[in-house]
Parts: sequence; structure tokens; C-alpha cells
Amino acid sequence: MAALQISNHQLFATGNEHSPSTMLMVAVANVAQPELGIEIVKRLSGQDLIDLFNEIDRPDSDKAIVGVLLAIPPKLNGSPRWVAENVFEFGRIELRFADDDYLDTYAYRFASEAVFRDNAKVNPADILNWRSLYETSNADGDVDPELVAHQTWLSVVITRLVNAVNLPDEEDAPE
Repeated sequence: MAALQISNHQLFATGNEHSPSTMLMVAVANVAQPELGIEIVKRLSGQDLIDLFNEIDRPDSDKAIVGVLLAIPPKLNGSPRWVAENVFEFGRIELRFADDDYLDTYAYRFASEAVFRDNAKVNPADILNWRSLYETSNADGDVDPELVAHQTWLSVVITRLVNAVNLPDEEDAPE
């Protein structure tokens, strides 16, 4: 597997200690110099991700996105630890709320079919319209063993790193 280039600062959650936000962790490879490994770039919102897509899509760019993950804090994923999920599809959605209000926002779909937007879980039944902006080649269920291995590896590594930086040490944890 390729080496990762990432700093602790990139992995640190934003927000306050009681309500950290989701973080997008984007794996970027230098196609001109693959021996440099994979750089992990942190983005905090769907709009920030679009800006990165536009930067990398320039004709003179020598970089390519090789994975997008959403790091989800414990309060949003229902566990005591952060979880980094591979984003299989990223899109612009029209989201309906209970009072018939609508929100135009970005959303992330995982292999499990779970959907999140920035800092919130989304009920897929509340999505009125989805316009895909990015999807992996296995987003529709196709199995590519090499891609699945890469996605699994990246998810495990990013989950461990995010937890190491954002969770208190076991001996410092409140009882």
C-alpha cells in the first residue's frame, strides 16, 4: 500500500468539545510522481470539496483524487469512537424537512446506503432530488477487489488516525 502524508493538525476535529463536526478526508495522489504516496487533504464541507475538485481538475494538475471519506464524530455515528466511511457518491440534494421547508445542500452516500450531509445524518426518504457530482466506480455495487481493498485500508487507517488525535487517552478518559 502507498505511504500516507498527513499531519495531526489535519486530523483534529473542529467545533467545540461537545459537538465536533464531520470532516472530509480526501486521498490525493500525485500521478506524475506516484512514489510520493497519498496525501490526505482535509475539507470541512461539501463546498470545500467542490473547490478541491475544481483545483485538481485543471489541465495542468498532476494530482488525482483516489478516495473521499467522511469522518463522523461519535455523537453522529452512535458509537464511542469516530468512524471514517468511504464516500461512494457525493451529490447536490434537495432535502425536505417535516415542516415542508426545503434545503439545497451537499450529501454523501456510503456503501451501506447511509446518507450524511455536513454535520448531520439524512433520512434517504427525505431526499427529493439527487444530482451526482462524484461517485466511485463501485458505487452501483460492482465489485473490484483491488478498489475494495484500497477503500477498506483507507477507512481503517483514517479511522485510527482520527481517533488517536481526537479521543482522550484511556488513562485520561473520564470514568
